[in-house]
Amino acid sequence: MKNSVGYRVFKAGNFAYLSLIALCMFLPFLIILSVSFSSEATVTKFGYSLFPRELSLDAYRFVFSAGTMGSGYIVSVIVTLAGTVLAVVITSLAGYALSRKNLKYRNFFALAFYFTMVFNGGLVPWYIIVTRLGLKDSLWALIIPMCFNPFNMLLIRNFFQTLPDALVESAKLDGAGEFKTFIRIIIPISLPGLATITLFYMLGYWNDWWLALNFIDNEKLYPLQFLLRKILSNISYAASGMATTFNIATIPQETVKMATCVVTIGPIILIYPFVQRYFIKGITVGAVKG
Repeated sequence: MKNSVGYRVFKAGNFAYLSLIALCMFLPFLIILSVSFSSEATVTKFGYSLFPRELSLDAYRFVFSAGTMGSGYIVSVIVTLAGTVLAVVITSLAGYALSRKNLKYRNFFALAFYFTMVFNGGLVPWYIIVTRLGLKDSLWALIIPMCFNPFNMLLIRNFFQTLPDALVESAKLDGAGEFKTFIRIIIPISLPGLATITLFYMLGYWNDWWLALNFIDNEKLYPLQFLLRKILSNISYAASGMATTFNIATIPQETVKMATCVVTIGPIILIYPFVQRYFIKGITVGAVKG
């Protein structure tokens, strides 16, 4: 009974337990935010704290002092949006095709996709293919190599397999083809699965710096993550004592590290609440049936 004393005690206990877990999860982010707005001197003297002992924007001034930081944000947003849309379209089409039992050689294609999750050709063949396709030093070099992930494809395929076959059969009886059935019937009821792989791809594109390191020489095409990595590398190099062009005393080392975390996770935190209700259902339903 929902009105019984035992139920109310159980509900209060669950609420307290989940609140404690949420607090434990939130505290590291609060510390990161606090240190990023603290002065380097207080962090060095007193260490990390939940609240800034002395407010300072030096870390953010240092991070955004690079003239290319604004263009890096623009590049990251363009690559993330365009890459995510392209990747979700390709992945969902492949996953839907493999979910259909009437597809010839379906098991062979599924095995071929799975094989690439276990083995790959290595960095050199991958680099040669990208450069021979003329993608080097272009935004496509940051989009194309990540626009398909076999794990995400298998995840959305498993989600499609949980949908009733009667929906597809009814659409065919009404004269709809495979593509029209996919667009009009499958997509609207597959939002949880699509939201899940969308978030995975978005995180992958937003956090990527490896592609820029290998294929981008033009500073105007550097994404945000690569620029932040350069800043942290310069700080580490200066701190090692090997650099002569840096004055390490003027560089807010620890606070800059925390400021870069805040700068990078901000957009994702703003987006996640809109896909959260779909994400949990999509990851559980898509992972159960293999």
